Amino acid sequence: MQYRKLLLFIPFSLLFSCAPLKPLQYRSLNNFSFTAAGNTPQITFDLNLYNPNSLGAKLKDFNVDIEMNGIKLASAQLADVSYAKAQAEFAIPININTTAEQLAQLLPAGLKMFTSGDGIPVHLQGNLTVKKFILRKTFPFDVQEKVDLSKIRLGK
Repeated sequence: MQYRKLLLFIPFSLLFSCAPLKPLQYRSLNNFSFTAAGNTPQITFDLNLYNPNSLGAKLKDFNVDIEMNGIKLASAQLADVSYAKAQAEFAIPININTTAEQLAQLLPAGLKMFTSGDGIPVHLQGNLTVKKFILRKTFPFDVQEKVDLSKIRLGK
């Protein structure tokens, strides 16, 4: 009896493991905050993604360059392996240490955006690697969004 179950399980697992791996989909940027601890300003936010695959997958590598208002602030990498449940949303926390000089470059444009209420243009560009069973695929990642100034928290 156990052998019959095993014989049925093997073809189904091979069928699902051979399904094409779909890229994770961008959903939103949330929980933006700026803090200045000493001379190292830090920007943190959550990158919300969606896994369209029928099975859970691991996000193995994530390398992204982050620009705000056309000024490159930093590059970020995934600190730990993240797991994305099947057909579900999940968040990746992003922490960026930048310099006071880079933030000072944002100040003139930031004042203009603050008075106009348009928001701050954020551009994330890089790649991410998704792994499911033995399949591993790297996808390009390119997102442009305007962050509403009212949703940005300022810390000390």
